[in-house]
Amino acid sequence: MTSAGGFPGVVLVGFMGSGKSSVGRELARRTGAEFVDADAWIERKAGRPIRALFAEEGEPAFREREKAALREIFAVKGRVVAAGGGAFLDEENRRLMKAYGPVVYLEASAGTVMRRLASDSKRPLLQGADREGIVKDLLDRRVPEYRRADHTVPTDGRTVKEIAGRIIGLLKTREGGGA
Repeated sequence: MTSAGGFPGVVLVGFMGSGKSSVGRELARRTGAEFVDADAWIERKAGRPIRALFAEEGEPAFREREKAALREIFAVKGRVVAAGGGAFLDEENRRLMKAYGPVVYLEASAGTVMRRLASDSKRPLLQGADREGIVKDLLDRRVPEYRRADHTVPTDGRTVKEIAGRIIGLLKTREGGGA
């Protein structure tokens, strides 16, 4: 699972609540790679939570911050990167991610997302009375883009350790040229 320079780096994409951060931390722990959460990176650089950035600047300005953050993050090879839920929807971001390393889509059903985010009130795109409707609508629009990732790993009913193990298996297979 390592290339000549060590761990090849991987980018995790998917909907909010799909497990990108939890799986990313476990994957980094198992591979010895550095874990970077793109949303946390943006918050640290801005000195404000993403929710505040959305409210104060709007989504388009946030997406520009996101693009700049990804360029900075990808300047260092060999990281496990958890991208924000909407990052992979942008064509330039997709190119950056695929150039960095394999992109893995963590697939979660609407029901799984709703369970995982039941007590989360921080997500700017989930503000409103009909959270389930919002989740289903966003998933319907985003899933076709997420499926453009190099690999898809279903997360429903799986533990963080199981998902990380599956990704490690995919990376080993990829590096070995198949099998």
